[in-house]
Amino acid sequence: MHCIKQLPFQYSALTIAIIAVLTTPTSWSLELVQEPPLPTSKSAFVAPNVIISIDDSGSMEYGIKTSRDGSSSTGAGYTYPDSNGKWKDNAKRINVLKYSLKTVFEDKTLIPDNKIRIAWQTMHNNAKSSDAGNVNSSSMNTNSMRPIDAIVSNKSHRANFLSFVAGIKADNGTPSHKMFSQADAYMRRTLSKNSPWSTDPGGTGSKSTEYLGCRRNYHIMMTDGRWNGDTSGGNQDGTNWSALNGRQAYNTNSDQTRIYQDDTSDTLSDWAFKSWMDPLQDPTKLKDSENLKPSKIYDDASAIESFTKTKTVDVFETRPIYGPICIDNRWWGCNQWGTGQIGTEQVKIGTRQETKSVDLQKYWNPKYNPATWPHMVTYTIGFSDEAVTWPGASEIIAPSTKVPFGYDNSFVDLITGWQTWPNMGNENRRSLDLWHSAINGRGRFYAITEAEDLAKAFTEIIGKINEESAPLPDEIAGGGSTSGYNVSQNNAGIFASVYSPKDGWSGYITASRAIEPEEYACPTKTEPEKTCIRFPDVISGWESKTTAMRLDELTSLDNRLILTWSDSTNAGTAFKWPSMETPIGYSTAQIKNLLGVTTSGDLTAAQKIQAQNIINYIRGDKSLEGTTAERPMRIRHSRQGDVVNSEIWYTGGPIGNYSLGYSSFVKAQKDRTPILYVGGNDGMLHGFSAKDGKELLAYVPRGVVPGLKSLSDKDYQHRYYVDGSPMTGDIRDNETWKTLLVGTLGAGGKGYFLLNVTNPSTFSSTPASDLVVLDRTRASSEAAQNCSALSGSAQTACNATVAEDGDIGHITAQPGRNPANLQEATQITRMNNGRWAVVMGNGYNSTNQRPVLLVQYLDGNKALKRIQATTDATGSGNALDNGLSSPALADLDGDGTTDIVYAGDNLGNLWKFDLTSANDSNWQVAFGNNRPLFTARGPVALNGTRNQVQPITAPPTVRANDRSMVVGEGKNAKTVPVGGMMVAFGTGRNVTSNDRRTDITQNVQTLYSVLDSTRYRMNADKTSLEVHPGSNDCSTNTSCVPTPAPVGTMGATGVTLAKQSITTVDGDFATVTATQELKAETWKNYKGWYLDFPVTGERLLKPMQFFDGSNILAVYSETPSGIKNSESDNINESCVPVKVDTSAGSQFRTLINIMDGKRATIQLVDYNGDGLYNADDLNVDRAAVKTGTPILITKRDRIVDLTGGGGGRDTLARMPESSMRPSWRQLK
Repeated sequence: MHCIKQLPFQYSALTIAIIAVLTTPTSWSLELVQEPPLPTSKSAFVAPNVIISIDDSGSMEYGIKTSRDGSSSTGAGYTYPDSNGKWKDNAKRINVLKYSLKTVFEDKTLIPDNKIRIAWQTMHNNAKSSDAGNVNSSSMNTNSMRPIDAIVSNKSHRANFLSFVAGIKADNGTPSHKMFSQADAYMRRTLSKNSPWSTDPGGTGSKSTEYLGCRRNYHIMMTDGRWNGDTSGGNQDGTNWSALNGRQAYNTNSDQTRIYQDDTSDTLSDWAFKSWMDPLQDPTKLKDSENLKPSKIYDDASAIESFTKTKTVDVFETRPIYGPICIDNRWWGCNQWGTGQIGTEQVKIGTRQETKSVDLQKYWNPKYNPATWPHMVTYTIGFSDEAVTWPGASEIIAPSTKVPFGYDNSFVDLITGWQTWPNMGNENRRSLDLWHSAINGRGRFYAITEAEDLAKAFTEIIGKINEESAPLPDEIAGGGSTSGYNVSQNNAGIFASVYSPKDGWSGYITASRAIEPEEYACPTKTEPEKTCIRFPDVISGWESKTTAMRLDELTSLDNRLILTWSDSTNAGTAFKWPSMETPIGYSTAQIKNLLGVTTSGDLTAAQKIQAQNIINYIRGDKSLEGTTAERPMRIRHSRQGDVVNSEIWYTGGPIGNYSLGYSSFVKAQKDRTPILYVGGNDGMLHGFSAKDGKELLAYVPRGVVPGLKSLSDKDYQHRYYVDGSPMTGDIRDNETWKTLLVGTLGAGGKGYFLLNVTNPSTFSSTPASDLVVLDRTRASSEAAQNCSALSGSAQTACNATVAEDGDIGHITAQPGRNPANLQEATQITRMNNGRWAVVMGNGYNSTNQRPVLLVQYLDGNKALKRIQATTDATGSGNALDNGLSSPALADLDGDGTTDIVYAGDNLGNLWKFDLTSANDSNWQVAFGNNRPLFTARGPVALNGTRNQVQPITAPPTVRANDRSMVVGEGKNAKTVPVGGMMVAFGTGRNVTSNDRRTDITQNVQTLYSVLDSTRYRMNADKTSLEVHPGSNDCSTNTSCVPTPAPVGTMGATGVTLAKQSITTVDGDFATVTATQELKAETWKNYKGWYLDFPVTGERLLKPMQFFDGSNILAVYSETPSGIKNSESDNINESCVPVKVDTSAGSQFRTLINIMDGKRATIQLVDYNGDGLYNADDLNVDRAAVKTGTPILITKRDRIVDLTGGGGGRDTLARMPESSMRPSWRQLK
């Protein structure tokens, strides 16, 4: 027999057996990361070599837009941009260069420590910077190749580079050739400890003579003019090259190679071609050179790309030319003259259309780099009109996109043969050599004529180098959900999200069965051979497809139901732009936010077209995806974007147990289509049918609108959009029962939104204004509304909204679930004033920075009630970088309303809120402002001093204490109930970049269960509960009511919790040990217990659940996938896949009693795998499990752990049957 799993009645808030608790008669330090940590168990990182060549010629003194010396002025617009990010036209080019390089290379987000290795050089080294005139040296100089934060003479390599940048001076000519030749020669130097190929350049250990063949090499050449001075290089691109080391043969007579070759020797493009084509080193002398692979973009490219250009050409006819000829030639001369043909001429007789085409193999397509031999990629930057125009070759038309050059106009001409590269003898043509060099070196050319674009060019180039050098993983498992938690009689679907960074941050949801269907004999008199199916397949409608496949197979997007919020009407509207005459219901300000436009005035026709294109793109239109000016939008691998932190929420038929017409609602909706709701980083919340994976609804919150344009940018860098986890619940509004969805943006933005998802079958026919109930989301950077232009009641309402918004931050926490029914959200509840609400923590990075409990009413006027935990001024005390996380709600008297709320904050405070009153003006933080129930503090390392803040991000779990304790001494000793509430919670956070770091100290995090000894009684008019004021300290008194009081701060005098610890049994298996035992004789000495997580970086980020309905907590703690700030320690680089950090990306399941911190009294884990649960399993109750969302499913006499979306199937024993504790309703 087993523990009773479900209560005989269910409530919207956690119903607690209370015999023991009732007496009888935004600038912020929390910089939220915008992409998930990538598993460090993938291929190790090898930092690329980057040579930076800088033009310090005299023309760098010129103004940005002039051909004469720029202004000597300093300050905004001259030595750095003004407040609008702009430069003066006469600001010196060299000042823009210095500022741009400083901005880019100081950015440790773009270039973390040791992310790349750099070397540098200038044309003249006018500033006499140490060795900066030539990178090619056999010794280790200041500018030699090193990891960017290697230490050289007590300074980092980064600091030395920035010092060099600050001192650059301009003078002399533009000998660009030597920049290319020196870079090439440097990479060809004999291998030694000082070689740029050394793993530890200039070192003394064994790594200094290790030379990795998979290291990538890049040359960034920046110049403001056309080259002059000495030339060299030969005609590298006009010479045939044989096949070698994976290199295909290069034939100058082939149509595949036209764009590379010219008839001019000694050009920059010859050097770039040589550095790419001619192996820089003998691969056999480099380690693991076979592991240098083409980039992902090359692998994914089509084998052939067809280039076609049709032009109008003149048609000529050859005609004779007549003139005088001698028809009688004598020895003395012509005796007679006549008329005859003396030649021919070409005469234009009209025009015709001519087409030239080439089917270009991807190997020879300049867009891609197929090289698998030691080579160097060249990026070029031309900074000035002189560097990006070529009046001496006007027949060459620059691509329409300049930063960088795109792939249209004469790019196609050069491939198809309509044009060839001109001779570089004329200096006016030589700026073309920069474009040609980038093509020959398989990089890109950036044509910069606006000062603001120079930093953008360096940033983008470094970003591309990072991307190529640190390949993204293929697929990573995200969250999961299930359609049922008991498969003893019925099957259940297991749903899991997966995202793929490598495939352009696409994602999808998959479906699997909890158990396989079973066929069994069920004969009848008429059908003696009849068979039946036990556990029928509940996911057959998916047809082995994913949600992404379902979206991608759509042939028309017209019927795709996507909604959004209109600021114009303050209501929902279709996310669709049917025509220019009837645009989407966004306000002009919203559309400008969409476009990133900051100017005033009406939208232009071009802006409307751009907005329409972006909206269509987000809806899934792929017609503008490409790489040309005509198709400029990012190419997606799928219409569905990645799902990272958003947990899947399954909504089937109504599951509550309410009165007042609820049974009729259940009957009407019990067979409604089950939906999987999940937030995506494609800008929307999705609602997929759990039956077949097809999308039935999507919603674009107003807070993500300003970021939607970035999704269509070809250089998109991952960021979060709808990253929060949704939840649904049933409420009663105006006599009507409804199912509402509450969604948040997580790290993607502030606030929350509400949708009416009662009946999926009517989604498409229901007005958007009825489906979208409320949207209080805002972009992180969105300024507060300016109410000054309003007056009267409108201004009052505006000011109230602004004040409320000041307490709403990024709500990143997962929803709290009912332990008796994990498909029910406890946060959607009926309050003691009879109204329905969703109760939430206010999240992080709110304007006011303080922890606030949000009570958002879901009925009536949808008002917001805020209960602040502290009166500290913003930026001080408990209002400094703080915010409230997900709460746990407790219904003490079983009447279906929430009485008490517990929630943790970012500073480790566990707050208690008293909502027992029927008047919401009396709701308050318990114990008074600034007095949390408990404050968590932990050590830096195990057993150390407990003085470190421990953030609380996951919701607590609560249960009435059912234990007894001995009070009094000798013959006066008496056993009495401990009473009160055990509030269990864990600490840890994973929202900032430092939270993920594996190369810095991660403080110890802790699992706590503290005793709230408060008692309650009915108020004077018997309408609701109230807190009993208490009378005594009950540690010695045998008959008393404790005075309500906080537990205190961990480690402080008088705050004593019983210590529990983890003892390793074998590898990933361990057992919980009671270092200080909580029992009847010792309860009076403790206020709960604690367990420090033993693994470095281990923390609690997910809600806990009760195992099999017992007091045993199933605690899923984790060491999230992390990053070293450098992605590598560089000395341990490797070209072959290795596990970089064995503790990253792990999850542990610990089974522990909420009351006393002990392990279960029976064996639950089959440690030795013999199918039995006995002493041979060595009391193991902790094990490493698959990462992902915890899913525990009851299957007859066992509990199956399907954590990770079904990937793990660990079978656990069930708890023995126990009597249901009496509830308050039963007591009455």
